[in-house]
Amino acid sequence: MKFEINKKTLSSLVDMAEKAVAKKTTNPILSGIKIEVAAKELNVYATDLQTGFHGKTTVEDSQEDCAFVVDHKNFSEILKSLPVVSIIINYDNGVLSLESATTAFKLPTMNAAEFPNVIPSVAGSTVDLEREKILHMIEKVIFCASRDSDPLSRNLNSVYWDFRSGGFLSLVATDSYRLGISEINLQQSSLVSSFLLSLRSVEELRNVLLSCRSKTFKLNFDGSRALFSFSEDSVELALNVIDSKFPNYMDILPKAFKTKMVLSTAEFSEILRRVSIASGSSEQVKMDVNEELLTLSANSADVGEGKDTITVEKEGNNILIAYSPRYLREAVEKIETTEFEFNISGETNPTVLKPFNDNNYMYIVMPIRLV
Repeated sequence: MKFEINKKTLSSLVDMAEKAVAKKTTNPILSGIKIEVAAKELNVYATDLQTGFHGKTTVEDSQEDCAFVVDHKNFSEILKSLPVVSIIINYDNGVLSLESATTAFKLPTMNAAEFPNVIPSVAGSTVDLEREKILHMIEKVIFCASRDSDPLSRNLNSVYWDFRSGGFLSLVATDSYRLGISEINLQQSSLVSSFLLSLRSVEELRNVLLSCRSKTFKLNFDGSRALFSFSEDSVELALNVIDSKFPNYMDILPKAFKTKMVLSTAEFSEILRRVSIASGSSEQVKMDVNEELLTLSANSADVGEGKDTITVEKEGNNILIAYSPRYLREAVEKIETTEFEFNISGETNPTVLKPFNDNNYMYIVMPIRLV
């Protein structure tokens, strides 16, 4: 079997498949991608048994059908290194050959018959989603998810897709110290049930959303699997949902605040960045709210001391409170309005950061003990 294909076209499919490939596995075939040529279509498959990727493109000059599995990492690196846009691929008796101008590679392959079924049939409820909006929502919350892959923490090593009456969708992530919520109104009367996706699965979905061209896509959910279909790109992504209970995030939201401030996003970000340098290994920034002044300070044995003060609009009590500078910084970086609300419910209770006059995004962070 021999055919010619555009390097960019094939690279795009291989790149989108990347995060669906198993990184640590005792089964070598899961570290590869399955390439199948049939009826002048080239199909690329990848799976780690939790996530399944399928993408396809046409190959007009293919005269034979074939299927093989090749190591993803090696194939991807070689593909990127090839010098010209046109690649000749030849598969013969278990050996894969790639030719581009004067460059040639030969790669071993694995038996395609041993590769798992990637895209199972998903017959359930369907909802239409906009690519840019969902990508934007994922970016707003994914950094809040726990990075702990311990099975006991899998409900936190995840993103919750909460479909609610009225056509609302909230994406929610937390590591138990902070929580991010991003919400939109889909303006659709019929929605799918809520579900929980692993962080790894959401990272693969984000990878596809960044790479594909489709303005809209379909989500089909059958209770155990979520199938994302991008028709314009001929790409499908099947994700197994997590059978675990996500924390009731609505109960975490404070009902009242002791201190409320409106801050300049750029100004606060700048002084937080400066003062955080002095936090060193202590990983603590103090906030002293006194009337219309907000003083940020930090000190550590390994760096020293730092302090800065800005004026603020304040309602409520004066307060001295401390936070992780990283948690504050990562939240404020996601706020796109020129001003934001900083609402404190107490020295040991959740604090809420949100864009000024915008309830579509909310960030909850727990204060830390003053030292």
